[in-house]
Amino acid sequence: MGQPGGLDAGENVDFFHPPQSLEARRPPGRSGPVAAKNAFLPAQIYTQGLHTLQGMAPEPDRNAAEKLNRKPKRWPPLRAWPAMLLLLLAGACAAPDAELHLAPFFSRHTVPGYDHAEAFGGILRHGERAGERTWALSPLIWRRQQDDGRVEADFLYPLGRYEHDPDRPRTYARLFPFFWREAETRPDGVEDVDWSVLTPFFWGGSSSDGKENYFAFFPLFGKLKDFLTYDEVNFVLWPFYLDNQKDRRKSTHILWPFFGWVEGSEQGWHVFPLYGRAEVAGKYRRSWLLWPLIHWSENQLDKPHPEHGWLVVPLAGRIRQDDYVATTVLWPIFGWAQRPSTGYRSWQVWPILKFEEGGRQSDRRLGRVFPFWLHYENQDTEYTSFLWPIFWKREDRFGGMQKRSFYAMPFYWASKTRRDRQADEASARLWPLARNWESQDGREDWASLAPGFDPILNSEALSRNLGFLFEIWAGRSDGLSGPKERRFFLNLFHQSESGGHRRWSIPVLGGQWTEPDGTTHTSLLLGLLRFRSGPDGGLEPPAFPGPGWPDLHKLPIPQAELGPAPQSP
Repeated sequence: MGQPGGLDAGENVDFFHPPQSLEARRPPGRSGPVAAKNAFLPAQIYTQGLHTLQGMAPEPDRNAAEKLNRKPKRWPPLRAWPAMLLLLLAGACAAPDAELHLAPFFSRHTVPGYDHAEAFGGILRHGERAGERTWALSPLIWRRQQDDGRVEADFLYPLGRYEHDPDRPRTYARLFPFFWREAETRPDGVEDVDWSVLTPFFWGGSSSDGKENYFAFFPLFGKLKDFLTYDEVNFVLWPFYLDNQKDRRKSTHILWPFFGWVEGSEQGWHVFPLYGRAEVAGKYRRSWLLWPLIHWSENQLDKPHPEHGWLVVPLAGRIRQDDYVATTVLWPIFGWAQRPSTGYRSWQVWPILKFEEGGRQSDRRLGRVFPFWLHYENQDTEYTSFLWPIFWKREDRFGGMQKRSFYAMPFYWASKTRRDRQADEASARLWPLARNWESQDGREDWASLAPGFDPILNSEALSRNLGFLFEIWAGRSDGLSGPKERRFFLNLFHQSESGGHRRWSIPVLGGQWTEPDGTTHTSLLLGLLRFRSGPDGGLEPPAFPGPGWPDLHKLPIPQAELGPAPQSP
């Protein structure tokens, strides 16, 4: 018969130690909430025992054993999180050809007629647009190929250059100072090749008709064709022996420039610097003594009124031709000239003052107060300079073209050009901060910074090879019918537009794509949150790493954009 409270006879109950059956249920090494709960088991049993003895036994907890055996909830171990994240992203990855923007590491952008990809901040680039394809590994190489077969490339800029034009045809390559080579088919069908290795030491060339085969090893011996202004140059142990030919004139030199003579269409000789003379029958006779001190000449002998002149440097000199007379004293400081028959007058105090007007070109004028003011004008050109050579204002007119320019050298210059039946053009530069070129037909090319200094340091070549290093903000447009692009430093912002599509994006944060019908697609946070507007608006599937928009570069540009470019009024 059971004891009061449900305790069987003979059962030894220790109110201060848990029964063996309960102790055995505690997993070894258990810690945390379950271990804390088990720590109060003796007090629970003690209290329950008191209630039993007092006849107030509580209702047994039938779920006590289940609660004791229940294991606590745990998060997966940290080492499993990367794998789980990869599995999650694998189902949300963008298509292989989708638009990506992870600059400066890698980016790809497309709109109709435009495909641009780059890596490592622009060091590695590839692009397709407006009938051309380009790729670059800067500054090692840059290459552009056009649909008509023309190819140009820079390598090891600015030392290397390659050009190929299949229409001429012509091919040119150089790696200064190691070599250069040019091959061209002339209009008469003759193939001509010229080259040099370790310039100026080795020179050579050939032609398919055999008339321009040559070789030179400077300064030992050699023959050169079409060199400088001469048709042919020969030398042996230069400067010991040298001769050159141009048309029917041949000049020979021994110990150049000291001894020489001329034969053929021109006759003459010289012993430099003592005496020299040259004559072309019916054209001119010229002589000098103790060069450069004394000179006298007769020119234009085939004209009704030949020109006669002499000069003793620096004392005086005079030139006469018909009623034209020019005189200099203390050359080149003082000088004056006049021709009464044409109203021509000129005088100068070199280099400070000079004034000139009249002549056969009645609209020709020249004035100079150096360095404060300079002005010149004739039928085709007019320019004015203040504080020479800093400030310039210039206008040129010829061949249906009008160009107006302003310069504040070397920091600012701007110009605007108008041509008949062609689009207007305008350019400006604030050196070295910015440059801009734009045309009325929608073409443009601009950048900031812009350290190029044309024509000394070509801006276009500098930009395409090293622009990724210094161009903070740059843009380009191929015209009303072509793509437009904008790019921030390292491609941290990119915008492209063509065919009614417009896209912009920022790495990680996201961007927006607007379609021709006005529908907008927004991509945020590496492409994990994407949605669109319009009648079918709503969420779009994620496309990690974003933006994940489809490739558009093969789409045709709408014909409406391919209309004729606007013409100048």
